Amino acid sequence: MVLQAKSAVNFLIFCCIVSVSCSSSNKKTSFISIDSKLIPAVRTVGGSSLISDSGRTRYRVYAEVSEIYSNAAEPYQFFPEGVLVEQLDSLFQVEGKIVADTAYHYENKQLWHAIGNVVVRNSEGTTFKTSELFWDEKVPADDSNAFYTHKYVIITFSDGSFQEGKSGFRGNQSLQPFYLFSVGGEFLVDESAVPQEQEIINPDSIMLNE
Repeated sequence: MVLQAKSAVNFLIFCCIVSVSCSSSNKKTSFISIDSKLIPAVRTVGGSSLISDSGRTRYRVYAEVSEIYSNAAEPYQFFPEGVLVEQLDSLFQVEGKIVADTAYHYENKQLWHAIGNVVVRNSEGTTFKTSELFWDEKVPADDSNAFYTHKYVIITFSDGSFQEGKSGFRGNQSLQPFYLFSVGGEFLVDESAVPQEQEIINPDSIMLNE
């Protein structure tokens, strides 16, 4: 009886093992396809970096988070939590700066796309505020299409006076001069010709319209 009982137990154990084995072999293995273009090759938290052009350091970039998508069809660097870009002269002095909530930098195109609360300040102390801005680094210094946007922009001069571009503006690498787009078309603004006696209005009190 004892031998029969042991044989029965062994048989049951064998059946369980076979059952589990067959069940496991029938399970299908699932594979998740991940597009490498959507994954950053490099992700940096905090810190700053330098960007050079023709052997000369031209820009200094500060960002909380920086992601490089080198596998994308058009490789780019993404700044999801804001960015500060400083334009440097040959003595590493800051000539101008750009601040934005989010930004993309397309390395091959040498093109910046800044989005959300974009603020640009040139060497004359003139400040440009808009909701979106494109900056083409590769165009010549005097090309008036270096900076451009078709979003509402408000420009505040160092004396506190201001001007608006209801449909955006464009300007060269130093943003001197620049062209405003308005309902009636576009017109040139020469900072040296801006009247010094104007009513001063706080630009922060004016809502930016999309």
